[in-house]
Parts: sequence; structure tokens; C-alpha cells
Amino acid sequence: MKPRIVAAGTALPKNRFSQELLLEMAGYDHKRGAFFLNSDIQFRHLYFEPGFGGNETIDQMNDRARRGAAEIGGEAIRRCLERAGAAPSDVDFLATTTCTVSMCPHLDTLFIRDLKMRPSIRRAHIGDTGCASAMVSLQAAWNHLHAYPDDRAVVAAVEICSAAYYRDGSIEAAIGEAIFADGAGAMYFANSGTGFEVLALKTLIRSENIHLMGFDFPGGYRRLVLSSDVRTTGASMLHELVEAMLEEHGLAKQDIRFWILHSAGRKVLDNARQYLGLSEDDFCWSRSVLRDYGNMSSATVLFVLEKVMSSGLPKPGDLAVMAALGPGFAAEGALLRWES
Repeated sequence: MKPRIVAAGTALPKNRFSQELLLEMAGYDHKRGAFFLNSDIQFRHLYFEPGFGGNETIDQMNDRARRGAAEIGGEAIRRCLERAGAAPSDVDFLATTTCTVSMCPHLDTLFIRDLKMRPSIRRAHIGDTGCASAMVSLQAAWNHLHAYPDDRAVVAAVEICSAAYYRDGSIEAAIGEAIFADGAGAMYFANSGTGFEVLALKTLIRSENIHLMGFDFPGGYRRLVLSSDVRTTGASMLHELVEAMLEEHGLAKQDIRFWILHSAGRKVLDNARQYLGLSEDDFCWSRSVLRDYGNMSSATVLFVLEKVMSSGLPKPGDLAVMAALGPGFAAEGALLRWES
């Protein structure tokens, strides 16, 4: 028996903004405003108040990120555990991840304290692997449960992307402020229970493309690095990853019932659908997350997972591919099968 994802939970900041309002608050010109209005995003949740001007010191920005991460990250884990019928004290291993929150000690210690997890819990923090880091953290939980099959594990991905908005007038900065949002997601793993059994994991890193995505840190602030080539390179790498993973297991794309793909952005999804030769129905879960919440970096794919798991549609034997893209440049994937 292989480790399986028994439950997923998500959480968002309380303040929800339309793209039109966010564009008005940002004050961008018509050219940069197009990134907001042509994004296929309608709403985003952000951990700041209406009228936020973005004029924060580094200390204020980091304080907001830490408060927001503790709040929504803890809530995502609570919801996940409730769906699994488990208590915080039942968790033997906790993996946390973020690329937008800087602190020491990190999020794992906050969640252990605030949720009253066992002081003997094992843990790992996966930092700064970008939008793909929930999948990297999934690998850590999967490995732990292989080593300790009676254990139970939680993965939590928490992002306050609004603490990485950097207004320097560049196209990259405008795109970042137009599509990225705040959110948290969590997964509960065990070696029994109804859910998605993780059959296999796959990583693809093309380090010749390392320059395409990441952060610079001018004056200590996070400034997004995001090349327009991501939309094609990312889609191509996703296709390469999926083809290799399916071939290794003697599967074809038509064998996959659910496509749980990171909602990176409209053009990335458009190109990925074309490269993979899939239908719009296959992308409905990713499109709906992008529309309602925007790109929440590493947490995004867990929102897509939650939508699929809570839909009531998965049946025993149904296969799924779960995948995300991130800096490095990396594609991370998992082959899943629904088991009861």
C-alpha cells in the first residue's frame, strides 16, 4: 500500500478584491492595466485592507506576511484535519513550504504551537522552490510515510504573495501584482483511508532556464523575476514531464480522469492544453481556481486538488495527474489513483 492523500483543506484572507478594484488601487496605466483585465482572473483574496497603497517598509511587509501566513496557514491545516477526521495531535510529520514569507523559526514551529501538535512531531521546511514547492513538500511526506508506514503526515503550503509586490514601473512588477494572490492549502497523508494514492513522483529540472523565474532582492525587498518565455517553456516542460511519467507506467493521456494542474496563468494554461492535447473540460478545475482566486504560488495546486476531492466525482481506480511549475526551471508531478 502506498501513501495516499486522504483530505485537503484551504484558507484565504478575509478581504476579496475584484481585478478592477485592484487595478484602481495600483494606479497602473492602460498598458499595464491590461495585465489585470485580460488575465481570466475575476477575484483575488489579499492580506491587506481596501485602499492599500503598497508603501511599506521591509519590516512592515515582513510583519504582514508573517501574521497572514500564521492565520491562513493554521486555518487550512485545521480544515484539512477536520475533513480527515483527525486531530492535530495525530500528526507525526509536518512539512511546510513558502516562498513569500521570511522568518526564523519558520512556519512549522508556529503551527506546532498554535494547533497544539505533539512536541515530538517530525518536521521539514521546504523553502524558496516557488510555485512548485507544494509538490516538493509532497515528496517529503511521501518519503516519510514509506519509512514510517504507520505515521500520518500533513503538508501545508502558505503564500502571502502580496508581500512580494514591488512597484518599480517594470512589466514584470505589473504582471506580478496583476495575477498573484494570497492563500494557503494543506494535505493530510496516511497509508489507509479513502483518497488519492500517490503511485509515483516525477521531477524535471532544466537548469539552463534558471534565469526565467525567481526573485531578486533589491534593498531587501522581493522583486519578481518573470520572463515571458515561461508561458512556453513551462508548458513544454509540463508536457515532457507528463509524457515521461505516463510512459513509465504504460499509460496514455486518455487513461487520466483528472488533471490537477497549477493555475499559473491564462497563457501558461492555454499553451499547456495545446502541448498536452487535452480538452477545455480537462482544464476546468485549474481555470476555475485561476478565475476565483488568482495564482497563489505554491498553494494554488492544492486549491485545484481540493476542488477535485470535494466534487464527489472521483471513483475507485480513477487516475489523476497533479503537477506544478516553478523556478529552477522545474516541473514537479505526481501520478495519483483514487482508492477507497
